[in-house]
Amino acid sequence: MDRIATSLLLLFARGSALGSPLAARPDWERHFTARGAAGTFVLLQPFEDRVQVWNEARARRGYLPAATFEIANAVLGLETGALADEREVFPWDRKPQVLGTWEADQTLESGLRDNVAWMFQRVARRVGKAAMRDWLGRLEYGNRDMTGGIDQFWLQGGLRTTAMEQVAFLHRLAEGRLAATQRAQRLVRESLRLEKTRTHTLYAKAGAVPSGPNAVSWWVGWVERRGRVDAVFATNLSPGTATPYADRFVIARAILAAEGVLPVLP
Repeated sequence: MDRIATSLLLLFARGSALGSPLAARPDWERHFTARGAAGTFVLLQPFEDRVQVWNEARARRGYLPAATFEIANAVLGLETGALADEREVFPWDRKPQVLGTWEADQTLESGLRDNVAWMFQRVARRVGKAAMRDWLGRLEYGNRDMTGGIDQFWLQGGLRTTAMEQVAFLHRLAEGRLAATQRAQRLVRESLRLEKTRTHTLYAKAGAVPSGPNAVSWWVGWVERRGRVDAVFATNLSPGTATPYADRFVIARAILAAEGVLPVLP
């Protein structure tokens, strides 16, 4: 087993930080306090064999993944045939939706970009309970709890994942190491591409439970530079501020810029 794999096994061992490469970053707290937000941030830099975190206790706590689960849902949907390919069109049923962007026909790329819940609920229903349970295990996704219904368990049901687990899952996806075909992983990666410049490519996904006892706001992803996965990150916030959805992006980008992962925004 290589050094990175050994380090990650140590990192994600529950209740044990002994011998782990995990490094606390209390200085990152200022990015959260500047926005009046409570949250956590985890940053894995594989080629530096380094994992850093602000608020480790929260980073190990499970939350509803909300729309960030659509990443895994897309992979297993492609694997089971519930989602044919990146060109398949999911027609809008013309019913009013929460967001205007949801009131349109969708493809894999638009569905992931705009967090289109109804599209991925349709995918989940096509997959079915037995195959979903099987694939949650294969993908090692969160606590694998499907209580709440086949099309609700990641939105308001029993599924929980931590910021550290998000990073581990995305690292495997970014490097094509999930227990899934390379085709499925490639199509999902391509659909998660958020920005591409001469210096970096950012892949990311947002998600949120806007209110209630399980409220949380996520932004997770990775950055490629020089043809390799340079950093994998996850942040989540308690949406108790006036701008919780903007906060997650501002905080994450500020930390990534300070660490030299992304350029400083003008």
